Amino acid sequence: MDEILVAKLIATSAKQIFMFLVILAVVSAAIVAFIIYTMTLNKVREIAVLKLIGARNRTISAMILQQALGLGAIGFVVGKTAATLWAPIFPKYVLLLPGDAVLGALLVLVICALASIVAIRAALRVDPATAIGG
Repeated sequence: MDEILVAKLIATSAKQIFMFLVILAVVSAAIVAFIIYTMTLNKVREIAVLKLIGARNRTISAMILQQALGLGAIGFVVGKTAATLWAPIFPKYVLLLPGDAVLGALLVLVICALASIVAIRAALRVDPATAIGG
């Protein structure tokens, strides 16, 4: 009987952690999308100048994607380092295996890449005449 109760407790805890991770991923994607979008809108003139001198849309898209991936990588490294250093201080913590950490890093990069799509679309709609005040 005790084994059944323990198994059910573990299954319930696993479902709760999974739902927490899903919510965390959605919120993180929204935050990254807003940050990248805002940073892109602040650089409208620079993007217009790039278009004016003949930069391809692929180049501009790659720059924004690179910025989003860099933001995600820095965020993951800071978060993983903080979690590793502070985990022993807390009475309960979730063990993060190396394979799970790699999977988490890949998931963060995918989320950041998807979140950058909105900013890329905004950047590709910039009119080159904006660079000369038009």
